[in-house]
Amino acid sequence: MLEQAITSEFDFSVVCHAEVDMPEWLSQLTGQPGWRLCGEDEDEFSDAYRFRSGCTDAQIVLFHSGYATVEVGDSMLYDGSLLAIPGCIRRQYYNADSGAPIRLN
Repeated sequence: MLEQAITSEFDFSVVCHAEVDMPEWLSQLTGQPGWRLCGEDEDEFSDAYRFRSGCTDAQIVLFHSGYATVEVGDSMLYDGSLLAIPGCIRRQYYNADSGAPIRLN
């Protein structure tokens, strides 16, 4: 889960709340199903999640800035914006001051 303030055409700040189905994302990136969460770490700048499927290990790092990386074994499979992930992310937008939901077209 990520919350990030974004620049908008509105006269108020907008927060984007993003939820990622990480096991599904790993399945799409690798073609390998059955990913299970086996650990997580937090720090000031990111949240790291470790997964395993069979004998394969993976790590997803979600940076609080909206950036993400996915490493499977010794290979980097994704290195980019979290909001650019197709299909495995659900986004919701809110007024940063009031918390009221915003519906974007």
